[in-house]
Amino acid sequence: MADPFILANARRLPMFARLSAAQMEQVASVMQTQRFQTGEELFRQGEIPPGMFMFISGNAVMTQRGADGVERPFGQVRPGEYVTENAMFAETAATVSVRVMQESIVLFLSRQNMRNLLALHPDIKANVVITRQDVSQAPAKRFEGQRDNETVLLQTRRHIGALVGRIASLIIVTAIVWLGMVLLSSSAPTFPWLLIAIGVSGLLGILMFYNYLEWANDQLIITDRRVVSIQRTLVTFSTRINEIPLDGINEVTVSLPPLTDIIGRILGYGTITVRTSGDSNNIRLDEIPDPKAIQDAIFTHRKRYQDARAEENRKAIRGEIAKLVGSGDEGGNPAMAGALAGIPRTPGLFNLEYTNEVGETVYRKHWVLWFGHILMPSILILGGITLLLVNVVGALIPIVIVLAGAAWFYLADWDWRNDLFVVGDQTITVIHRRPLFLQDQKDQVSLAQVDNVVSNTQGFINSIFQLGEIKILLLGTSEANAKRFSNVYAPQRIQQEISRRKERALLLKQQAEAERQQQAIKDYLAVYHETTATQNPQAAAAPTTFNAPPTTSSAPFGGYVTPPVPEERNEPPQVRDRSRPPGIPRARQDGRPGGS
Repeated sequence: MADPFILANARRLPMFARLSAAQMEQVASVMQTQRFQTGEELFRQGEIPPGMFMFISGNAVMTQRGADGVERPFGQVRPGEYVTENAMFAETAATVSVRVMQESIVLFLSRQNMRNLLALHPDIKANVVITRQDVSQAPAKRFEGQRDNETVLLQTRRHIGALVGRIASLIIVTAIVWLGMVLLSSSAPTFPWLLIAIGVSGLLGILMFYNYLEWANDQLIITDRRVVSIQRTLVTFSTRINEIPLDGINEVTVSLPPLTDIIGRILGYGTITVRTSGDSNNIRLDEIPDPKAIQDAIFTHRKRYQDARAEENRKAIRGEIAKLVGSGDEGGNPAMAGALAGIPRTPGLFNLEYTNEVGETVYRKHWVLWFGHILMPSILILGGITLLLVNVVGALIPIVIVLAGAAWFYLADWDWRNDLFVVGDQTITVIHRRPLFLQDQKDQVSLAQVDNVVSNTQGFINSIFQLGEIKILLLGTSEANAKRFSNVYAPQRIQQEISRRKERALLLKQQAEAERQQQAIKDYLAVYHETTATQNPQAAAAPTTFNAPPTTSSAPFGGYVTPPVPEERNEPPQVRDRSRPPGIPRARQDGRPGGS
């Protein structure tokens, strides 16, 4: 449950004006109260602010350092005003410094907390009012399928030197063709050598352009959450997207080019392979520049990702302990929305994607497949109606044909409508239902067992209609045991939904583990107090006063909270600072900005 003081002030922010009461509770639960002393800086010019600051009391001055090195006042921040709203959505360097001029109490909402909140509650994002400034400063998505809450750390493609080498070889071939044309034209002047040279040069030029497109379309992307490989082949009109979560990577190998590849040895490109626990569908890209640096970057960011998750868990435990010992308010975690906003909530007649009653996202096969299924029965129905109208064979035969075509149409439509691919927060289910008494097939796998997901679109027609296949590889299994759902519309969207759900499942698992640990600590403290009361009844009967700052967050992303310290019973009771609102921690004494 959110702190009432934080909730009351957070409601004043214009960006949260459209949030419901429940959504506002969720936002307030990840905000923190901080106290800044005179002279402390919230952030400096050129730094990336960690989030948004809203002043409750006190004031601050904004300064800007010019090209001459002189720092000049730029503006003031007063109670009720806020700064760096866009920092919750974009990692943009600050153009000013903000320094506190009078002791201030500030509400703080960090970028990471906001990202985690939107990942768990995507319905909130649709109701957050983002200012024009934030929209202009928000970074554009750098690749297809990039999530709103992830940051691209590295984006590369094959080494430009490999492309230059291929084009240079084609240019040499073109020069040889023209030289041969000049030499042969003197011996046979009537032969159309010029036309042949122009034709061959044109084909070589097309081949150069094709090599460029092949080079530009293949990408290797490392984000703060996963490694993504995008490979497009123009000849077969295929697009293959493969992604592996950072914590699912078991091995990254680097191979140098063979000795015969002199250019590769000189330029230093090589092959990088990212492997999981499975033996197939690992990410492999050739001619990658500085593959050793990419290998180091993957392992470095994987370690940071794991450390960040562990720190979030520790922060949640600290907050719950302080809340238990301090105020005793256990709060709670609100229910989490499942599917993304904007997806239809009912199947509909031709909806290829909708949400069922339990929040799972359901996908059907492409409508092109439906059209192929009902084509022949439709022709049969039309033929029967035509025979009935012309009345050349009587009425009985055409009626039988129409009825047979209608039954066939119904079964074909039923078969298409009941082939489903269901993505939930815990499981993925592939359903193949058959009409009448034919046997149904239902495959269900745990989302936690998914190793990686591959989307593949191949062929010119399939590329036009965005018709492709989803392949799910499980932990420790081969490609033969992969779960497939073919002939689907926009398989990349399904891949993104699985990735989003898998991330949510991981967050839910972390939250459940944190709650389990918190409950174990609560049980331990309860047993400790019972044991103390049994061994020393007089001490147990004596009142004990705690001067504990309440927690600033009950969510699993809350900030660090200092555990309360019991007061000495012989000391006179302390009087609360009247200038400090209830529930706001006192100033920190260590000189660092902010308080618990």
